[in-house]
Amino acid sequence: MRRCEQSASYGPTVGSFRQAMNNQSTQQDILRGEANDRQKGGVWAVRDYHTTLEKRAIAGAEVTPGYFYMVIAATVMATAGLLLDSAAAVIGAMCVAPFMGPSRAVCIGVLFRNWRVFLGGFAKQLVGLLLIGVSVAALITAILDRNVSGITITHEILIRSMPTTREMVLSTLIALSAGAAASLALVAQPRIVETPWGQIMDAIIGVEIAISLVPPAAVIGIGLALGTPEHSRNALYLLLLNVVALDFIGSGAILVLRGVRLRYLDLEKKIRAAVVVTLDVVPGFIAFGSTVHVTLLGNHDAEVAVILRRRFGGKVPETLATSIAEHIERETSCRSDVTVEVIPLLTHRGIPR
Repeated sequence: MRRCEQSASYGPTVGSFRQAMNNQSTQQDILRGEANDRQKGGVWAVRDYHTTLEKRAIAGAEVTPGYFYMVIAATVMATAGLLLDSAAAVIGAMCVAPFMGPSRAVCIGVLFRNWRVFLGGFAKQLVGLLLIGVSVAALITAILDRNVSGITITHEILIRSMPTTREMVLSTLIALSAGAAASLALVAQPRIVETPWGQIMDAIIGVEIAISLVPPAAVIGIGLALGTPEHSRNALYLLLLNVVALDFIGSGAILVLRGVRLRYLDLEKKIRAAVVVTLDVVPGFIAFGSTVHVTLLGNHDAEVAVILRRRFGGKVPETLATSIAEHIERETSCRSDVTVEVIPLLTHRGIPR
């Protein structure tokens, strides 16, 4: 059945109303999740889940100055650790390496067929590793080689530049596991993705991802600076193998198996579009600050929570929630429970435009 509710909040009651609704929603989310465990082929009962994945992918593909600074810092630390033959220093460098974002952009971009995000994430990753990482490692090594004695190929470097079959297999397994962990953080407990605990998990998994990427990139630069191109060549092969295992096989397989699909992202977007069309006819509707949250409960069922900001004056139709649900069903063939929270606002514009 379709449930349509419409509520109004005024002044200082808005905060307490939302808090009560959030507490109730948490309990309802748990019950909905348990009730929909029998529905296979998707991630259900998580608010705006596929839209959140897309936003994360888009953010991961964006290039910022901070990304380059973090790559430089991580490469300098990794190069020093490799030349010192210190595994602890190499691992420490991974704590600041910013490769979680572009790795997810590549995987999710392919899954959602957003080729701009895919190419952006892939280019961001390769520029960070092969252009900045290799160049910084080569520069640091060349400077040290001219001014400090004892700069030579160490065991930590040989692991990445002259790997045995055992080391190649284990390195690939690490990359696969890191990619799988990055995706499991999104699908194993999807309700904590946007919580502080989810962010902590991302930081930890980001270290695992960097272990497969930054040291081989640094070894490429070290080999070039020390005149041992065979080390650079082998490290390049290892790096490319790790990128494929991490971005495509490890990460992608988990998301596909868990049921993350483009059609569910499209469904969330179509539901929002249908809601917006209906809201446009509300007197005094203010688009800025109004939100539409979609919680998919199955292939043809959804909960829609609307926060409608509007100016005082005029009357909100009592059948607004029903109209929204009917329009959603016409546009998407999806049944929906709709809740509309109406927030009247008083506004004044004193800044010339």
